[in-house]
Amino acid sequence: MRIAHVVPTYPPYRGGVGRLAEEYATRLRARGRDVQVLTPRYQQHQGDSSFVQRLSSPLRIGNAALTPSLVSRLRGFDLVHLHYPFFGGAEPVLVRAWLGRDQPLVVSYHMDAVANGIKGAIFRWHARLVLPHIVHRADRVLVSSHDYASQSALASIPGCLAGVEEHPYGVDTERFRPGAEPMLRKRLSITPDLFTMIFVGGLDPAHHFKGLGVLLEALAGMRSHLWRLLVVGDGSLRPGFESKARTLGIHGRVVFIGDVSDEALPSHYRAAHLHVCPSTAAAEAFSLVSLEASASGIPTVASALPGVRTVVVDGETGVHVAPGDPSGLRHALQSLMDQPDRRVQYGHDARARVEARFRWEPAVDRLESTYGDVLRSRSVRRG
Repeated sequence: MRIAHVVPTYPPYRGGVGRLAEEYATRLRARGRDVQVLTPRYQQHQGDSSFVQRLSSPLRIGNAALTPSLVSRLRGFDLVHLHYPFFGGAEPVLVRAWLGRDQPLVVSYHMDAVANGIKGAIFRWHARLVLPHIVHRADRVLVSSHDYASQSALASIPGCLAGVEEHPYGVDTERFRPGAEPMLRKRLSITPDLFTMIFVGGLDPAHHFKGLGVLLEALAGMRSHLWRLLVVGDGSLRPGFESKARTLGIHGRVVFIGDVSDEALPSHYRAAHLHVCPSTAAAEAFSLVSLEASASGIPTVASALPGVRTVVVDGETGVHVAPGDPSGLRHALQSLMDQPDRRVQYGHDARARVEARFRWEPAVDRLESTYGDVLRSRSVRRG
């Protein structure tokens, strides 16, 4: 079976869409599937796996990239798996789907694209005029949770929600596991008496919705000064966040670590007592970082957004707060800082829930089953 995964971004770019495609591709190939990844060439990159094809784009704006060569590149695959949103890539995939009516199309709907101004208007236009055609042509639409799908742009497409399949993402429970990191804490000058929180996310415009500014405002009003925040991630917005921390008078307690390698990321979760996911918009549809934190045995304080609230269970594996509410976020953080036994229990339950529901192998089993159903259905129709 030759499978094409078409994705707007791909590692080393930091983002959940590309990371999911990478996990699917590498794990399917380990099972003997001929999977190829087709993604735009945003910059020169060395060290790609042989199955990654980076395509030229005559027009690029942010993570949108017009990639017309997909129309021809996708010829000959047994199945095409599109990761949406992919502005500039979804359209050629749709053209290919119209030209090759017998070629099955599976779509992973990751999230609503959210922005202000002209960019936001373009996103809404795309959801109204292009997305319905993609959904109607797709043999199967996959979502990370029915909870998110019911609140997303998919809900406005007549009959769509009745046919979507729930495919929660997975996490590597061997890499992300509970444990202590005394050497890392020492290197970061984190003393044993400091309550340590971690935020993981891109600090670029594409990830403007991650809510780090809200978190900094919440921390500025904490009763105790015996805390540290580790900010893992980088991007052009970082200087603004660093300036905000200085203005709020908390810069000495916020450690901007920058990007860390995939190998080093698990140890940073283990160095913390608590993970914070303060996202503010529906572009946060699942929160892979909250899943990684759960696998690492630490709880998460998360915005109660559709999809995210299926990963973090309020009062069981973490605490929900209203999006964009520094006061409510501060209260939740202070509460878990003051109740270490409760915090430890939440972390234990988070790890147990990941092991029961979010391991990668069952997730890939489910995906292979969907591919098989789609191909069998196509064969019956042709017969």
